[in-house]
Amino acid sequence: PFYGWHYPPFFLGIAALLASMPYLVALAVWQISSFGFYLAAVRAIAPPSKALLFVAIGFPAVFVTVGHGHNAFLTAGLLGFGLLLLNRRPLLAGVLIGLLAYKPQFGLILPIVLLLGGHWRATLAAATTVLTMSAAVTLRLGPGVWTAFLEGAEFTKTTILEQGITGWHKIQSTFSALRSFGAPVDVAYAGQAVVTVAVIATLVLVVWRKADPRLVASLTACGALLATPYCLDYDMTILGVAIAFAVAHGVEKGFAPWEKTLLALLWATPLFARVVMQWTHIPLGVLVTGTLFAFLAARCLRETQGAAARQHIPVT
Repeated sequence: PFYGWHYPPFFLGIAALLASMPYLVALAVWQISSFGFYLAAVRAIAPPSKALLFVAIGFPAVFVTVGHGHNAFLTAGLLGFGLLLLNRRPLLAGVLIGLLAYKPQFGLILPIVLLLGGHWRATLAAATTVLTMSAAVTLRLGPGVWTAFLEGAEFTKTTILEQGITGWHKIQSTFSALRSFGAPVDVAYAGQAVVTVAVIATLVLVVWRKADPRLVASLTACGALLATPYCLDYDMTILGVAIAFAVAHGVEKGFAPWEKTLLALLWATPLFARVVMQWTHIPLGVLVTGTLFAFLAARCLRETQGAAARQHIPVT
């Protein structure tokens, strides 16, 4: 079988380290360490609770990721800690967000959130991290590694994404859903662009309105998945971060009607998303994630409007 390499060159460092170990040892080290990192992020975000810890462990996306031996735990952990620490430790947050450059398809919206939120130190740290990693890998492997990466990226775009040899049902995106219905590539990209622009516009609005940082973080995690055409079902582990931020907000401020139901549905979605799309072409992951995204965005607007109205109540 053919196994493609779809990552920027700086991810080769982790791959080389694991390749120096026997296979089963490397698999155990990778899965245990990255899962622990993901779990630590969720525990740091969500209110202290043994029940929530078991919910995080039992999240169906966890088992999808374990079954693939993939890197979604690392992605979710970096994003979760990065968003959590933006106001507390902005430089560290920026470094963590910069490390996410190994999955560039999930970074489309992060610069917008950082810049509009006024997180200048985190933005500088993220940019410095990416530049440092790029310089290091170029010095170690030579500039030709970037040519190889671009060639591999073109293969990924045309063969994996546009032709769907992985299977449309495994890629949980608007683009893949449209392609599974037989839409031409240009139409699928146009549909994805509509969703991506809507996600960006929504995030611009809620950040500009200074919505609760936990809701913004949850929206950012959901939006990272919605905004990209290339999101496989194991990448839905990121939704664990989105759920944790939403729960943290709900426990303190109270849950809106149907919010718990939506969060529970989102939690269960990775268990069914691939099968549902395979047999019906219905992109369950996109639909449920998009529904929660819209729900939380509406809550952000209600809360910010309410806060603005209270500020203008005359004192008698």
